[in-house]
Amino acid sequence: MKDDAFEKLFKTYYNEALLYICSFTHDKSQAEDIVAEGFFRAFKSIDDEHEGFKYWLFKVCRNLYFDAYRKQKQLSPMSDEFASCEEELADKVIQDEQYRALYKAISLLKDNYREALKLYYFSGLSVKDIAGVMNMSTENVKITLFRARNKLKCILEDKI
Repeated sequence: MKDDAFEKLFKTYYNEALLYICSFTHDKSQAEDIVAEGFFRAFKSIDDEHEGFKYWLFKVCRNLYFDAYRKQKQLSPMSDEFASCEEELADKVIQDEQYRALYKAISLLKDNYREALKLYYFSGLSVKDIAGVMNMSTENVKITLFRARNKLKCILEDKI
């Protein structure tokens, strides 16, 4: 029974989690490793209720990434082979051309703006859940989303 639940959760959230972590790592293989470990840890530590699994998975994966980052002290420079990791995943996951263009515009934002927008719009997390994932207050998340939207508007207006 637990295997069926794990498989269902894995199929439901794997692509979203991989896209989210790849936006940090810019390395598909490292992102896959982190997401796999994140699924294992999140599933092992969550109770029988799976309602908050997506939030918990994103939090675990994000923490695993930053743990790996701290151990390395600094990430190695991004190779050309993995430079387009996030874009390739986005192209596979995001079928609509308008959303793909929006996603690429979002990738031009500062890290915290990009992360907040992706969690809110692409992953469907609430402000409260984003605050938990990003270790911020809900008010700070709202301000970050407001500023990110304004910056994104400027970027999109310049391209049009």
